[in-house]
Amino acid sequence: MVVLDTCCLIELCKIRPSVSDSVRQRIEKGAVVLSVSFAEIALKLKKKRLDINLTGEELYRSYREIPEIQIVDIGCPEWFDAINLNWRHQDPADRLIVGYAKRMNFPIVTTDRGIKKFHVEVLW
Repeated sequence: MVVLDTCCLIELCKIRPSVSDSVRQRIEKGAVVLSVSFAEIALKLKKKRLDINLTGEELYRSYREIPEIQIVDIGCPEWFDAINLNWRHQDPADRLIVGYAKRMNFPIVTTDRGIKKFHVEVLW
């Protein structure tokens, strides 16, 4: 099982995503997406900082239908994990993703340099 960072969800929307074949195979075996990633994408779309052919809601619905993908709704346990990280990074979505991955001991699929420096196992 792997945790997909928001940048990975965006990358997977491309015709030819740059995710390696080995990582793609790991994703196909099972992956987790935190609900905050869909909110982050919807906000980027609203601010016109992202150009994909789906709305945030459509992307969410399409991922919900993939049996290998588990979507985790954010609750208090995830927020406390994020808040309690000994990490200076301030982005709440990144903190939630990293906190969840650390608790579950899952690698994160991301290109985010800040996450790469902090989290033990990062894939791309």
